[in-house]
Amino acid sequence: MSNDDRGASDSPQRREEQLRLARNMTALDSGLNGIVHRHARHVALRYEDPETFGAGHFVLYPIAHSLARFAIEEQYSGTDWSDADRLPTSWAWRAEVLHRHPDGGYRWTTAAEGQTPSDKVPALLARARAWTRRVAAADFRREPAERAARRHRPPHDLRP
Repeated sequence: MSNDDRGASDSPQRREEQLRLARNMTALDSGLNGIVHRHARHVALRYEDPETFGAGHFVLYPIAHSLARFAIEEQYSGTDWSDADRLPTSWAWRAEVLHRHPDGGYRWTTAAEGQTPSDKVPALLARARAWTRRVAAADFRREPAERAARRHRPPHDLRP
């Protein structure tokens, strides 16, 4: 690396840009944890690695079932996965549903997707919050039927 390259990477503008991106990433993480805290009975947040096995870097899953997920994957500009100091400049998000296919297997199908710039964290959190509310609403609709089914089980039925 030449002195010119080092000077450009250490410029005040570059440092400010890195701070801005880091603040946005922290805001996303804090916001997602806040959503999960508020809806802890309905969703869980998992940190995954989409390069090896996960759906995204941040993935919301329903607690009651594993048929849906909301995945957020970090996107980078000017760097790649191998850069330990990388910071996302945007996020790709997907709302997915697990569907059974004619061959008998299950595959994730994208119900909605989009791209959100780093500076639009509130918009991405609003999407995650809306998805979580739909999961919670489905749980509330399902719970009365489950309670009724438990009330009408014979006494010898030991299922929870």
